[in-house]
Order: sequence, then C-alpha cells, then structure tokens
Amino acid sequence: MAPPRTGPPPMIQLSTKPFPLPLPARQLEIGTNDLHLWRVSLEDGLADVDQLHKSLSDAEQLRASKFFTENLAQQYVVYHAALRDILSRYLGVVPAKIAYQASSYGKPNVITGQAGTLQFNLTHSSELAVVAVTKGAEVGVDIERIREVRSFASMLERCLSDAERKDICAHQETEQHRHFLRFWTHKEAYLKTIGVGLRAPLDRVTLDLLAPDARKVVNHFHVFPNTPSVRLMELVPCEGFVGAVGTTHVDSPEIKTFGWVSGRSGE
Repeated sequence: MAPPRTGPPPMIQLSTKPFPLPLPARQLEIGTNDLHLWRVSLEDGLADVDQLHKSLSDAEQLRASKFFTENLAQQYVVYHAALRDILSRYLGVVPAKIAYQASSYGKPNVITGQAGTLQFNLTHSSELAVVAVTKGAEVGVDIERIREVRSFASMLERCLSDAERKDICAHQETEQHRHFLRFWTHKEAYLKTIGVGLRAPLDRVTLDLLAPDARKVVNHFHVFPNTPSVRLMELVPCEGFVGAVGTTHVDSPEIKTFGWVSGRSGE
C-alpha cells in the first residue's frame, strides 16, 4: 500500500504547444470523465483579429465595439472567437453558427440541440485566457495575473472568511497578494461551477487550499447549494498567473491540456 500523500495537492500545468486540430469532418472527442483545458494567448490571435471578428455573433460584435480601448476590444474578439473555434471542434458546427443561452445568473451554455451534455467555461486576465470543457459535468474556471490588489485590506474583509484572512496574514507581506488571488480564483471557479456567479457573498465560503480536490470547500454556511459537490483543482496557466478549475465529476477527471492558435483549421 502506497503511503498517504502529504503536502499540497498537485497543480495543473497548461500546455504551451498548439494542439494539432482534427480534420473538419472529424469531431474532437471528450469522455464523461474528461476535463479539457485550452490555453489561449492574446498574441496568437492578434494577427487574425479582423477575421476572428467575423466569427462572432451580432451581439458579440456590438459588445466589442463598445470597449473604451482598442486593446480591450481585441482581447474580447480573440478570446470569444477562440471559444467559438474550440467549441466547434467538439460540436461539428461552424464557429459563427454556435448559439448561446444563459442561465438565470448569466452563465452561458450552447443551445439545446447543438451541445448535448457538453459544458464549458471561459476566463481571461490580461493577455491570457483559458477555456475549460467537460461532458456531463458542470465546470468553472478562473485565472488572474499576479499583481498588487487595490484596496487590499477592504478586499480581505469582503472576500475572505476569518480563517482565510488568518492564512493570508501568516504569509510574508510580499506574498500576501498572490495568496489572496489564489483564494479569489478558487472561489470564483467554485461559484461558476455551481452556476451562482459573483453576486454571491465570497466571505461566506471557506476554503482549505491544502486539502484534496474534493474537500477544499470547508464550509459555505448554507448560503450555497449542498449539491452538486465540487472538485477544486489549482491551475498554473503560465508564469506570473494563478488559477483554479472546478468540476462536478464524482471521480478525479482525466485532464488533457491544449494550446489554441488562430488559423489552425486542420485542413
């Protein structure tokens, strides 16, 4: 019998290499116990931003036009076009033909008839995005660039439980912002997985980041649903970022990571 594992749970490292996409006639397969994570770099899509813009819906194109800076507009176009391109590989649908419907809290899903049991979630921070895809299980993902958090003392009070604030204060001052962002990404991944969103009070969730994936949520003070239970896994999208992904898989999912590059149609 193997000795029990000690120390923090393992972290998921994302691929930085482009994935050789299947031919158009063949859909990318995903099993019911699989978790696919796609790393999307803004730089990899900027050269094709005008073409990518055409794959967005009318509503998405309108939203892109309303950003105050060109950089933010380009980020929106690249990341949402990448999402459509990635989903098209599983659905066998042209990216521009994919239609979304939103839950009561705004979490998007592909309309019935296109997706079946496919689930997905998109997160982005600065020049990087991640798309998580599952089948038959809910999924939520969040990443953040490591940085100094504005109004740090106020954010600690608003977003962390008493136990989590003590955890943050136990770290050296230079590390406290990074550890806060670890808690933040895990909480957002959890809330996105159960479909609640950030309208919920973050300080009413207590996490233990050293616990196994299925036991990281220590307490939610009956504010959130008891089911489904969520596995939370730490994610390292690339150097200088922290992240987390949550799923409702009963068993630990089989994880595959891919790198998206614009224009790799497989043709």
